[in-house]
Amino acid sequence: MARRLDNLNDLFEHELKDIYDAENRLKDALRVQASESTAPEIKAAFSAHQKETEGQIRRLERVFEAFGKEPNRGRGCAGIQGLLEEHKEFKGEDPSREILDVFNLGAAQKVERYEITAYSGLIDLAIHLGLDDAVELLEANLAEEEAALEKVIELAETVEVYSKVSPPARGA
Repeated sequence: MARRLDNLNDLFEHELKDIYDAENRLKDALRVQASESTAPEIKAAFSAHQKETEGQIRRLERVFEAFGKEPNRGRGCAGIQGLLEEHKEFKGEDPSREILDVFNLGAAQKVERYEITAYSGLIDLAIHLGLDDAVELLEANLAEEEAALEKVIELAETVEVYSKVSPPARGA
């Protein structure tokens, strides 16, 4: 039987475990996305964010320590699992590498927005719980996620992946 969550401490722990699992899964997914990329700028961005994610995981482990809990990836983050499944299903459609680049840039925006929302919620909870050390660590992760989103948006606007993929003829 699942444990009843009936206070802010329980909710904070639940959400912290959720984003911890998400970051661990994303660390691996970013490595895959970097290997899939044809554009050097996209490959570099995914590789850099993968290294950044490792630092975010270490910060989350410090939050767990300050909160007096152990990190684990038990049940898994359903939101990120869904986004990763979406990527897997898309790859099953045998996209060209150029189309996969375009898809991955959009997928990265979805993931960054998910993480930004998750960290914003955790920060709100940590503030209400008086966990000042946790707030500082979570804000550092949030700032990196916001910067990563801006980078992905910039890449989508400037990298020449779209010009490598010609649109179908009208009416096709």
